[in-house]
Amino acid sequence: MAADPPKYRFGPLERRGLIAGWRGGQIAVIAAGLVVGVVALRAHPDPIGVIAAVLALGSSLAVACWPLGGRTGEEWLPTVVRWGTDGVVGRRRRSPSPGAGHCPGNDGPVPCGLGDGSRRSGGGHRSVVGSMGAFGGLVVLGADAGPGSGDTEVGVVHDTRAGTFTGVLALEGHSFALLGSDEKERRVAGWAGVLAALAREGSSVHRIQWLAVAHPDDGRAVHSYLADRAVEPNASAAHASYAELLDEAGADTSRHAVLAAVQVHPGKAAYRSSPRGDASVSVLLRELENVRRLVTDADISCLGVLDPAALAATIRALGQTDPPAVLDTDASRREPPGLRTCPPCLVGAPWPMATEVEWDRVRTDGNWHATYWIAEWPRVDVGPDFLAPLLLGPLRRSVGVVMEPISPSRAIRAVEQARTADIADSELRRRGGFLSTARRAREAELVVRRESELADGHGSYRFSGYVTVTAPSASQLEEWCEMTEHAAGQARLELRRLFGDQERALLCTLPLCRGLS
Repeated sequence: MAADPPKYRFGPLERRGLIAGWRGGQIAVIAAGLVVGVVALRAHPDPIGVIAAVLALGSSLAVACWPLGGRTGEEWLPTVVRWGTDGVVGRRRRSPSPGAGHCPGNDGPVPCGLGDGSRRSGGGHRSVVGSMGAFGGLVVLGADAGPGSGDTEVGVVHDTRAGTFTGVLALEGHSFALLGSDEKERRVAGWAGVLAALAREGSSVHRIQWLAVAHPDDGRAVHSYLADRAVEPNASAAHASYAELLDEAGADTSRHAVLAAVQVHPGKAAYRSSPRGDASVSVLLRELENVRRLVTDADISCLGVLDPAALAATIRALGQTDPPAVLDTDASRREPPGLRTCPPCLVGAPWPMATEVEWDRVRTDGNWHATYWIAEWPRVDVGPDFLAPLLLGPLRRSVGVVMEPISPSRAIRAVEQARTADIADSELRRRGGFLSTARRAREAELVVRRESELADGHGSYRFSGYVTVTAPSASQLEEWCEMTEHAAGQARLELRRLFGDQERALLCTLPLCRGLS
């Protein structure tokens, strides 16, 4: 008798607060309403003062508890304030690149993001800084891979504000959706082994991110694949029928790339004693090689580490509207499929030349983008390919999940604190006469299950997922957003559009390991 296919279930988003499930912001807002109400009563001890006090308290309760678009008023407040501030100072439209000038280098003029030109450090790293909006403080480094590596130069993104260093691996899938249940389970177990190895005590990895990107294509790639791999002769009926199908698909085809970004931080205990940039890059190169070996052992094809040109092409694809040029075999070995090779003069400056930010979308060069946060993952049993409706299809969109490994000792402390907080909150709610909801019961069950898994030796991660839809026009963007929301519903995901924060959210679907606080 065949075994049942493996099933997976995610717990609800934890909303643990300071006191009885109440967040600090909620408590502050209600406390402010009480203070205003007391002041109003003392100033006017009459019916007018009573009305003012009731209005103040009612307004504070509404701001603290009434949900709007999945968030309460006190959660919306920072976004609204930042949005208004950007509008006042004129930061919603930026186009600094034409005025940045060029700096002469050994290989001719090089565009410079901050006007300070391309510089080369003593460790052999070439870098240029991006200075526009959310891209500010990002530096593209070209680091020597060192002896014994199959790569000559490795592309590294240095975030000067956060102090992190990120490298990117290009991966290749194996038609996961077409595999049998046993093979799918084996592949998932292999990936779980990769993550478990990175969540060890004293790991240098700060974050890891996987990213599935769909790029536009004019159909030449699938025709080329047919010409190279077809077994039937061109005159056969099967070959002619398949070629006709490809002709009908036309511009609806897309190229898919899978990337894995690895990030290190000088604050990690593994090399806290030497937080210099060169030491950090060396640690990153070591961890990239470690991850490449792990994913290869897990039967995941790794094309190698992206060099500076390929890394620049990945970022510059944000604003490209035309289908990418066909890459030759040698160039595509270290580049994600579907990206044109950036010329040397643009490798150091891959950032968009201009951005225009709106409340629900952002424009970079020739494209419009809308980014969603995966607010809830499936809370019913799903198979290992539950993301297929969102990952497949002709739309141009990027799906990314950023994960932060938690050391076993830290994870155990966190889960013990969570259990203690749950018990204390339950007791407070019982004494106060508050109803215990099924959601809180599921959260408590999740904590108990996580504690059991940690006791069995499993790794622990914090993670968050994002989806970005890209289109050449605003009208087409809205149409594709509706299709994406429908696909997310099929995958049992709850998407929440990040209104008022689209520019920063866009970076969460670039290989920068952004998206966790």
